[in-house]
Amino acid sequence: MTIRPYNEKDLPAMIAIWNEVVEEGNAFPQEETLTEESGKDFFASQSLSAVAEENSRILGLYILHPNNVGRCSHIANASYAVSSEARGRHIGEMLVKDCLFQSGRILCG
Repeated sequence: MTIRPYNEKDLPAMIAIWNEVVEEGNAFPQEETLTEESGKDFFASQSLSAVAEENSRILGLYILHPNNVGRCSHIANASYAVSSEARGRHIGEMLVKDCLFQSGRILCG
């Protein structure tokens, strides 16, 4: 399993995973699913969007961005999503660990 920053070829799988979690209705506040265009803009607008990849398949992702501006910009906010077919394999745990490492590097300099 590799956790890495996303690239554009990952977008279809990322959008599908994100939308699956949104449609389940118990983890994210969003009610609207992402389209190809809105998903591209959404993931590009984050401080970091990263994916969990195994055997060339995207199984999960996270987004990371500041929680606020100014003096609070060093406080991070993140969201995580794992494909339902890959849950129970500690992929979310791996995503959180990578996110914590990256948040210190990105948000705190």
